[in-house]
Amino acid sequence: MPILSKNIGVAAAFLATLCWGVAIVMSKGALNDFPPITLLFVQLLSSVIFLWCVVLLRRRARPGLSEFTKSCWLGLLEPFLTYLLVLTGMTYSGASEASLLQSLESIMIILIAALMFREFPTRKFIFYSVLVLLGLSTVLGAEGHLIAKEWRGTILITLGMLAAAFYVVLSSRIARKYDVFYIVASQQTLALFVIALILPFEWTGYSGDVSVPLPSITWGAWSLALLSGVIQYALAFVFYMVALRHISAGLAGVYLNFVPLVGIAGAFIFLDEKLSLLQLGGASLVLIALVLISVSAQTNATPHKKVNGFV
Repeated sequence: MPILSKNIGVAAAFLATLCWGVAIVMSKGALNDFPPITLLFVQLLSSVIFLWCVVLLRRRARPGLSEFTKSCWLGLLEPFLTYLLVLTGMTYSGASEASLLQSLESIMIILIAALMFREFPTRKFIFYSVLVLLGLSTVLGAEGHLIAKEWRGTILITLGMLAAAFYVVLSSRIARKYDVFYIVASQQTLALFVIALILPFEWTGYSGDVSVPLPSITWGAWSLALLSGVIQYALAFVFYMVALRHISAGLAGVYLNFVPLVGIAGAFIFLDEKLSLLQLGGASLVLIALVLISVSAQTNATPHKKVNGFV
């Protein structure tokens, strides 16, 4: 695999991570005004409109019906199931706990890729990944928040990360074939349709009375929800699909470990949450470990290997 192609993949993975990290802070803020399913519907609606506008402007060739079906159904894994579980879980857990649990996705991706496609990680890759998790544990657990206060949030977010890991591994097999904007738009349209079917149940609750005060939500909250949808679902997913065209699913998954760091930085900037020296040390460990993973992947790559830390 050419060095330029790898660099493109790594850059796209970082951009996806940046979008998802920023969106964590935005979504957590939006949950103060929206219940989780309603927020997911609003976010997906803005993302789908944005993506289909781009698809129409690009005028690329469309896949056939069978190919469309193969790629479209993955939208049920992510964003539908993943973010339905994550946003619901975030109503029970704090932002730090949610960020830490999202870092589990990269480990799940490695395990699933190894089981399904025999993309086995090297010992160096495993060692550096352990350093990443150690650094994240230091960053997010320094103030005693390593264990979730609410087990329901922990279980829901962990299951959401499992669905996301399956999505990444399976998407890596189709990301190289079709236009990424069309793939993501199709998947999210299906997810939006399913969310629309279950949305009335959240609005009415079990009593049959409307329990979501939509008219009282401010324009600022609506703007936050709509913008976070474009960032979290449209831009982030497109960047990640581009990354999967150039690097393996396992290596792309490793860069997801930056999501909690970006989330913490966003909380520091926008929510005035201060980082301790111990947390800064953990963040530095994560950065160093990820750089070592990238350098090791490029050094060990040969035409006879699957490269990117996998043999």
